[in-house]
Amino acid sequence: MNSSHISPPLAGDIRFAALSQMAEEIFDELELEVVLVYLIDLVNSAVFPFLAEQFSLLGDGWELVESDDAKRSLIKGAIELHRYKGTPWAVREVIRRFGFGEVELIENIYDWTLDGSVLLDGSHVLGDGSAWARYRIILKEAITNDQADNLRKAIIAFTPARSYLESLDYQEAAFRLDGTKYLDGQYNLGSISNG
Repeated sequence: MNSSHISPPLAGDIRFAALSQMAEEIFDELELEVVLVYLIDLVNSAVFPFLAEQFSLLGDGWELVESDDAKRSLIKGAIELHRYKGTPWAVREVIRRFGFGEVELIENIYDWTLDGSVLLDGSHVLGDGSAWARYRIILKEAITNDQADNLRKAIIAFTPARSYLESLDYQEAAFRLDGTKYLDGQYNLGSISNG
């Protein structure tokens, strides 16, 4: 008996020969892509919901991700995202991984003075300096109202509990009425406040 599946002291024992042969047959027929689920680039997309649950992504914006590539990216970065949860980097990174590109994160929108350091472009509000935990996110592209609702939930999951998302703005994003987007309630022109 010449088997690599059992240790040499047991290889000479006839009782383990059948066990060794059975293990060898099972291992030879085993598809490694199914077993090696942590090779995210190779795993079948049917396993994604289970991996999302394992990496605590359900409820943290998983519902927003539409393509398999974005799902793979989110699963691969889940540990790092959770490690830096509560930081501006995590908020920007989760938005990137959802496929919305780069964003501008404006923190402490109520605390500023008329010293020329803040532009009067609507991104800041003159008012209560004690509302320092309020922030605004400026997107570079227009998003649907459904995407905004899901994105807001995901962002809130990755920000500190003390923070309050004032609005998702995409006023600077190009919104052309060229027939690709319709004003049927699917899109909002410019800003979606947290109301």
